[in-house]
Amino acid sequence: MNRNRQHIPDAAKQQWVTMSTHGMTSKAIAQVTGCSHRTVNRVLQLSQLTGSVVQKPLESGHPRLLTAQDFTYLISHIECTPDIFLSELQSALREVRGIEVSLATIEQMLHRHGLSHKRVCTSKLCLCI
Repeated sequence: MNRNRQHIPDAAKQQWVTMSTHGMTSKAIAQVTGCSHRTVNRVLQLSQLTGSVVQKPLESGHPRLLTAQDFTYLISHIECTPDIFLSELQSALREVRGIEVSLATIEQMLHRHGLSHKRVCTSKLCLCI
């Protein structure tokens, strides 16, 4: 593991770009700032390619099929009908929202948000809790 790394503030990187546009070479910028020539070159190249001095991380994994609006729809459906089955939620999503997803996708989304294996409770003891 490389322990020679140190954080360089975004403002400092932006200043390097400004210095470069005013005619300073990357080697001169490196000498003045005390950073390596390679680091300065990387920041300047990133600025030219993306217009930003900060590299945005790539999102990992496959994009979600269900949006926040879909989740809100599912929750409102569950609140209205607490004993609804996943297959009924799947049908409702297909008919109302026009989305075709598997039962596993719906179950995983509900589980991710803390809802799993719901039980309908009608006893007075359960209603008091």
